[in-house]
Amino acid sequence: MNIKQSIKKILACATASAMALCLTMPTAFADDDTTNNAKEAYISKTYNTEVGKKETFSFTAKQVKGEGLVSDELNLTIPSISFDAGETGTTTKRAKITFPTFSHEGKYEYTVTESPTLSDPVDDSNAHEKMIMSQAEYKMDVYVFYNNGTYEITKIIVNKTKDDKGNDATGKVDIGDSNANGFGFTNTYVQEGGTGENPKIPDSTYENDGSFDVSKTIVASEEGATIDTDKEFTFTASFVFPSGTDKDTLGGIKQTIDTTTKGVELQENNTYTFTLKHEQNIKFTKIPVGTQVTVTELATPNYKGSATVKMNNIGESTSTSATKYNENLTISDKTIGQKDNKISVTNTYNSVPTTGIIMNILPYVMMIVLGGVALVGYIYLKNKKYSD
Repeated sequence: MNIKQSIKKILACATASAMALCLTMPTAFADDDTTNNAKEAYISKTYNTEVGKKETFSFTAKQVKGEGLVSDELNLTIPSISFDAGETGTTTKRAKITFPTFSHEGKYEYTVTESPTLSDPVDDSNAHEKMIMSQAEYKMDVYVFYNNGTYEITKIIVNKTKDDKGNDATGKVDIGDSNANGFGFTNTYVQEGGTGENPKIPDSTYENDGSFDVSKTIVASEEGATIDTDKEFTFTASFVFPSGTDKDTLGGIKQTIDTTTKGVELQENNTYTFTLKHEQNIKFTKIPVGTQVTVTELATPNYKGSATVKMNNIGESTSTSATKYNENLTISDKTIGQKDNKISVTNTYNSVPTTGIIMNILPYVMMIVLGGVALVGYIYLKNKKYSD
């Protein structure tokens, strides 16, 4: 056999082996495909809560009957999924669906939704808390085949028809027991910050401070100096809302200054700009617990800012201060808690000395004066030289 014939035989064997491998691959990996060829199904529940509200969620599977579907009444068992009060933030759990004993082969179809019944219902009329229920909906097709005297599930396919907000959705989802599972429902429990441990009866501090309060005071650097009580200072407040919430979750954030209340229109990056005068404060309401807030007072000439901070009314107040006059003061990443949340800002006014020269510009004035003295000296010496 020559070399050319040997190469041909080797290529033919390689081609045959590759074809055989291609034919066996779908079978080899079929059991791992939990989107198109699953034999069992898991349902998942994601729960967002910043205050650890204990709750149990249940689900319903309504059988669909019609042309091409098995008409026997066969109910599924979907276990309830519970969360303890200690589980805060975002938590996801899964449960396995139990199928009945099938008596006919063919296609069974179910519409799966979340039950609106809760173990500890939230009163919809309470403006200080809210449970956002999932409106998701899925179509689950179960294919049954008769094999050696028993009816077996050959595959289960689940398609998403509505998302958590109730909007139309399409596409098959993974129903396996893994983090890739897409057969899920997401719920969020929200409580307004500052209302206390029982939002149905808000803490007494809520009336004055709301969800979050920022106050302003001006003092002078020298005793007896006059301060401008009409001076306005500009602030920005930036909000980062917890999972499942946004600025409108509790009906829209509001502000109150001098008994005047109005809605807050957040700008890009959820930032709000406001101004305060001496002994004024701004009270924000309708902010969800767990919201991260950063407050910045913009630099003002001849003033230096400092602040005391106490969030969730826990522990001692913390302090921060600008390093110099005419510098931004930033209080970063503070978390809105269930209890009282306050930032008190104090601005120190750099008092005018008796010379009448403001200390902030004194160095520049001195430079001009010294320059003038040097110029006069130079002219004097030059004229003296020529006169000699």
